[in-house]
Amino acid sequence: MKFKRIVATGEPGFLYRRQYLFQALSPHFDRFDTLPCGEFYSLELLDRIANFLFKVAYRFSVSQADRWFQKNPRAYRIKSRNAERKIRQLQPPPDLVFHVFGLFAPFWDSFEIPYTLYLDYTMALAAQNWPQWAPFSTPEALAAWMACERQTYRRAYRIFAISQRVKSSLIEDYGIEGDRIIVVGSAPNFNEPYELEKPLGSQQILFNASDFKRKGGDLVLAAFPQVKKALPNATLTIVGRQLNLPLSEGVSNPGRIGSREAMRELFVRSDLVLSPSYCDPFPIFVMEAMSHGVPCIVSNRDGMPEIVNDRDNGRVLPIQDPELLAEYIIEVLGNLKQLKRYSQAAKQTIKTRLNWPTIADKMLLALSETP
Repeated sequence: MKFKRIVATGEPGFLYRRQYLFQALSPHFDRFDTLPCGEFYSLELLDRIANFLFKVAYRFSVSQADRWFQKNPRAYRIKSRNAERKIRQLQPPPDLVFHVFGLFAPFWDSFEIPYTLYLDYTMALAAQNWPQWAPFSTPEALAAWMACERQTYRRAYRIFAISQRVKSSLIEDYGIEGDRIIVVGSAPNFNEPYELEKPLGSQQILFNASDFKRKGGDLVLAAFPQVKKALPNATLTIVGRQLNLPLSEGVSNPGRIGSREAMRELFVRSDLVLSPSYCDPFPIFVMEAMSHGVPCIVSNRDGMPEIVNDRDNGRVLPIQDPELLAEYIIEVLGNLKQLKRYSQAAKQTIKTRLNWPTIADKMLLALSETP
């Protein structure tokens, strides 16, 4: 099937963070547009009020706010129907919809326009691995949401899964045929790769604490004093948010980094990034670090072992253990020759596999084949 007019749909933030993917795809079609969706109400004023109430509720309880406004079958259906209404207003109509992520569908009532899905996770995985992302009050409520997902997945022309773990969930938890699912990965959100030689030997460690608990912040803080004893020059820089926690010697916490240039400087100065997450579908922060030649230590959860190959371009923690994490950090930072090898392999991984042009090529090949 030959597609000429494509529209990418999804929540505005999701579309913005995939802009480099769209840039890689768009030259291959006559027209490629983006259409932000995800409104709870079709009237702008009512939707703004709903968003305001969601933000207020979110400050008091993330799970309750999600349950009321985002993660319930009624919200799924409403947002899907509103997305369908917006798509049907397009003239000329697209001949393929490229939908990003799975909090709602691009269509709910009529399906004559084919659509693909780009999925980073499923609700079944969220319920298993990080229940805070699946804030359903009863098993029946979760099953009702998953029924909405299942309908969306079954009607998709193609599903582009971010990881093999997501593909397995689609097959095992939703009964989707494996030959319609293509694992494509993800890529850093730096448009220009870092081409200069990476300086090494600073023994600076970098950790993204934007979601401190989920990303294994407790493991990092517990491991670092042991690292400091073995490597007195080691430092730990925690970015992403300001922590209201006592920090040990050698730890700095600048919080959120305000620009890409400042973040790039941090990557260049760092020898190692830590991501011992309890749950992290396919962390962009890790790939951005690797694109600068910074090796990473990740956990063996979700798609992280599909980014980092143990003892090739970094290390993969088999268990969530601060003593083992400290051991891995000391091993990597204490061997400059090995650190350089990991650094070069990390950069090569991004250049050859986890970049948007390569991912776009995989998608284009799948779209050119008959399902």
